[in-house]
Amino acid sequence: MSQPREPGSVSKRRRLWPRRCGLVLAGLLGCAIALWWFWDWNWLRPMAEARLSALFGRTVTLQRFNVAFVPSSGWTIDLTGYGLTIDNPNGLEGPDFATVPRVMVRFAAGTWWRTGRVVLPLIAMDQPEFNVTQSASGQSNWLPAIPLPGTVDGSPPLEIDAVEVNNGDARILMARGNANIDTTIVTSHAAGVDTLVVSGKGTYSGQPITFHAVGGAVLSLMNKTRPYPIDFTITSGETKIILKGHVDDPFALTGADLDLTLSGTDMASLFPFIGIPTPSTPPYRIVGRTDFANKHIRFTHIVGKVGSSDLSGDLDVDPNGEREVLSGTLVSHQVDIADLAGFVGSLPGHASTPGQSPRQIEEREHAAANPKLLPTTPISVPKLHAADVHISYRGERITGNDAPFESIATKLDIDNGHIRLAPLQLGIGGGTMKGIVDLNPVDDKVDSDIDLALRGVDIGRLLQSFKLGNGRGAIDGSIKVKGRGASVSEVLAHGDGEFRAVMPNGGDISSLLVDLLGLEVANSLFAAIGIPTTEQIQCAVVDFQLRQGILASRALEISTTDHVISGGGRIDLSRELVEMTLRTDPKHFTIGKLAAPISISGPFKHLSYGVSPDAAMRGGAAVALGFLFPPAAILPTIQFGVGDGSPCGGAQGQPRVTK
Repeated sequence: MSQPREPGSVSKRRRLWPRRCGLVLAGLLGCAIALWWFWDWNWLRPMAEARLSALFGRTVTLQRFNVAFVPSSGWTIDLTGYGLTIDNPNGLEGPDFATVPRVMVRFAAGTWWRTGRVVLPLIAMDQPEFNVTQSASGQSNWLPAIPLPGTVDGSPPLEIDAVEVNNGDARILMARGNANIDTTIVTSHAAGVDTLVVSGKGTYSGQPITFHAVGGAVLSLMNKTRPYPIDFTITSGETKIILKGHVDDPFALTGADLDLTLSGTDMASLFPFIGIPTPSTPPYRIVGRTDFANKHIRFTHIVGKVGSSDLSGDLDVDPNGEREVLSGTLVSHQVDIADLAGFVGSLPGHASTPGQSPRQIEEREHAAANPKLLPTTPISVPKLHAADVHISYRGERITGNDAPFESIATKLDIDNGHIRLAPLQLGIGGGTMKGIVDLNPVDDKVDSDIDLALRGVDIGRLLQSFKLGNGRGAIDGSIKVKGRGASVSEVLAHGDGEFRAVMPNGGDISSLLVDLLGLEVANSLFAAIGIPTTEQIQCAVVDFQLRQGILASRALEISTTDHVISGGGRIDLSRELVEMTLRTDPKHFTIGKLAAPISISGPFKHLSYGVSPDAAMRGGAAVALGFLFPPAAILPTIQFGVGDGSPCGGAQGQPRVTK
């Protein structure tokens, strides 16, 4: 049986309880004070380094770590790291990817305690220095894509309210792009608007480069409900690229509404920036709209000027495969034939084309002084492998001082460096030149296969284009060339093939040509002063064979009502030399004609025309006889004619050859 407690002992214990609680609280408070006094938040540094290293996939170190409570701002905690260093990936040498003297992350602890949401009101970096590098093998040190909290099931969402970069610098070194660029990165709060400003200067692809980009606040990059503004300008030499507008989701590249402007002196200079090879062009300016859809980059509503030619259309770039793929449709309502010269390795445009760079002017002067006429610019085989291209192009009207061409339409395909223009159709002299051009890279050269057919080409338009008089009649023919070389000149210098042209239905030709070839002075004079004189063409055949760069005549004959023009010779495409003779013989008895072969010889750029010594002697005899006895002056000019034998040797396929 328990003993009853004494009233005094109970009251005593009740009096001791507050004292004991006080001692416990005092002890706890003392421990807290001692812990606060001796605690070093830097003890958490190894844990922070381990978490950051795992996040970035490389070694991250901190010189010092600190935590500060800010009760006045709703119980937030400032996590501050000093001397932050992010190393390069294993195996990549060079300076560390990033060094940040001070980085502060503000954590809303109260919000997290109440709602479970992870909110960072501010991330601030002071004077960060980045070294963005890429080796020749393609290994780079920029950070991999990091999954943010909230992207994994079960993880709390992450909210960031503000990011500040104070006086940041970045050095970009890329061996593949031959880039060495120094940039500055700052955040601005001008006029109550947060913006990110990035400026850079250096060299890219061996050329000086500057750029200036103004975007929205860093945070708005992750805000899919608010479009991210972009105002970007890059200048490299004479090339300038301007991109302005907004993107709904910059990371997914969706919802873009951007104006793109490309300008410069030569579109070939765009290759380092767009990764797609283009031929040399005269000065250009092109504008259009850019957006992103289905992971493709689209350039639509294109309107521009290239030299004297207009250009419009739509393009699509697929960057997701092994090589970029460019496809689309381009149209020129009016195209100057000189602006297309870059496609065959010649200098595009004219000497009078405005906006040319000093380099282009110097190249044009050098080309004018060069004794060679055929393009010698090497075809860049590595660039051909950079991207695949599938473009339809149509030039509705071709202009040019001496161009017999009237229009052009083609489908350009480049597959792993293999170029094919098929079909290629040129309007020429009221007819067409249609066929294929096939260029296949082999080592540092290109195998070329050209097969073109001429149909219904009006000889009159051709003669007028070259200011050689008038005529009427349709020409059919073919051009075939196969060869290997590093340039157009080298392909032709080693090429095989043929050139054939016939007038199957006859026609007529200005007698000015016939009479000049026959040295018939009086009729030439009448034709020259505009008296219409023509001769009916009964048939015409021109047939040349190309073997190892030598274009030799197999047949050359034009049979008119009263004359037969025949000739032959060879054209050396390697040395660019011509050795040809033409002779006009009357079909009937004539007086007053010096039947002399006309020689055409010399380099392509400086052809000379001459009369054989025999003709010169006969001409001198006529002059001498004219002094002694004027009627006798006609004796050396009397010809009895070659007769009305079968025109062109009786068959267009088997003409008579005169050499």
